[in-house]
Amino acid sequence: MVPDLEMSGGRPRSGFRARLHPAIGPALSFGDQAFCSVCNFLTTVLLARALGLEAFGLYTMVWLALYLAMSLQLGLIVSPMMSIGSKEDGAEAAAYYTVVFVHQAAYVTVAAIAIFAILKFATVATSLDGVALPGAATGAAYLTQDFLRRYLFARRRPTAVLLIDIVNQALKLGAVAVLWHIGLISVANALWAVAMATAASAVCGLFLSGPFLWKRDIFSDVTRRQWHSARWLVLTGSVQWALAYSGLLVTAGLFGPKILGALRAAQSLLAIVSVVREALENVVPPLAGEAYATAGLPGLRQTLGRAIGFALLIGTSATLGLMLFGPWLLHQLYGGEILEFGWVIAWYSLIFPMTLVNVVLGCAFRALERTQPLFLATLAAACFNLLAVYPAALIFGVAGLITVGLVSELVILIVLSILVARTAGLFTSRRPREPGRAVDGETATVPSL
Repeated sequence: MVPDLEMSGGRPRSGFRARLHPAIGPALSFGDQAFCSVCNFLTTVLLARALGLEAFGLYTMVWLALYLAMSLQLGLIVSPMMSIGSKEDGAEAAAYYTVVFVHQAAYVTVAAIAIFAILKFATVATSLDGVALPGAATGAAYLTQDFLRRYLFARRRPTAVLLIDIVNQALKLGAVAVLWHIGLISVANALWAVAMATAASAVCGLFLSGPFLWKRDIFSDVTRRQWHSARWLVLTGSVQWALAYSGLLVTAGLFGPKILGALRAAQSLLAIVSVVREALENVVPPLAGEAYATAGLPGLRQTLGRAIGFALLIGTSATLGLMLFGPWLLHQLYGGEILEFGWVIAWYSLIFPMTLVNVVLGCAFRALERTQPLFLATLAAACFNLLAVYPAALIFGVAGLITVGLVSELVILIVLSILVARTAGLFTSRRPREPGRAVDGETATVPSL
């Protein structure tokens, strides 16, 4: 096991090194996420070309179940850990993370069984019959590996995260390429390849984790604190899954797996740019939690203000770039089969600035350990999405699906902005008039909803 990477003794950093050191962690985090996004994109290109759009659409349908399990894991375990863990030090941190690992082990077991049951009974006598076991194995490995990389982010070990991601992505890309080359590529074999790669990465992550300290007497307290933060986040995660993938579900039902595969392939181009969203999810919560714990609301305001400025700059630049070059790049990567969907990438790109700002606004409430506003914003968007997505697809086709997705993200932005404005002391310098949680002489009062 690896001890906490903390400075103990030695010569203090000075001058340029002292100024540079705080930026190393975030830079490595962004670099790692860029590496993962590029590799995931290349894997998608390989699978789409090797399987064909129709089989790739079936592969995507399997992953919808895995993405639901991931959304629940983020809400139940990962998001509370990213915010709470940064506030703990020393032995308290080791004991806290030990309890979280127990929670994770239990969750992965239940999730793998559920994925197997869903795929076993929902795919009988269909083209996906026989993928239950590889799907469940992929789910268990994927959930474990993603938890470990986010745990290592929370423990400020970006180098370790980069290492396990290199193992995962290299093995995954290599296995898919070999299967394609020898003519054994199929939906089931592709799932087994992903499962083995992520399992190997997870084993490396376990060796890089720790230290751990089991304190039986704090188990119930940590569990209650986790649930206090997770109770709204898990609902938010479920609603976010419905919000994100309702369009794909409707596409599969109305237009079939080939159109689903084409849309998913088009979305894969966005994954390169969404590196910023994933990096913000990994970097901002622990920074915001630490800023609030050490400097109160002024520190939290400063951290969030910088993050919002960065999100707007990158989001706007990405949108302009994809509008100009996205259709051409999509055609070059996937060939003529996807040519008719080239316009999709330009429309999808409009969502980036809104999504990135929403991530940062959500981090504000997570740092305050008040997650009900996130659920309410997501619920409002999901209600609109679920009501509008089917008739929009039926009347306007793929264009209707994309428009509903854009408006749904705008709804989240509007609701979160209103709730942030109503949170006394968060983005204003005035002191709140109601009692709240005191931190360094200043409190935050979250509106009752």
